[in-house]
Amino acid sequence: MKKAISFIVAVFALVAFSSSAALADAPAAFNKCKACHKTDSDNSKWTVGPGMQGIGKRLSKDYLGKWLTDPQATFDAGGAEIEALKKGDKFKTPLKMPSVTKTMTPEDRAALIDYLGTL
Repeated sequence: MKKAISFIVAVFALVAFSSSAALADAPAAFNKCKACHKTDSDNSKWTVGPGMQGIGKRLSKDYLGKWLTDPQATFDAGGAEIEALKKGDKFKTPLKMPSVTKTMTPEDRAALIDYLGTL
């Protein structure tokens, strides 16, 4: 019985640590993002921009790369991803999200995309 309880406690501790570690593992490049985007809420709860929780499950790394390179062009191209984005409770156009290619190195951009894929 003690082994079972110890195992359950260990599993809960691992899950709790993994969730809080996700933000701790964020690359420095995410510091610019977190002013508008939160990692603990999904697209249904916006601050300025949509929440990032689950974005790695909703969008491919390729799509994230396109969005981060030119948000307005990606938005204008439309698609299922954009229709889902429009369901956010504070969605507004024109987009106010800047292109990160002007402020990030390719390495930082790749690290950011990898990080977003873990959320």
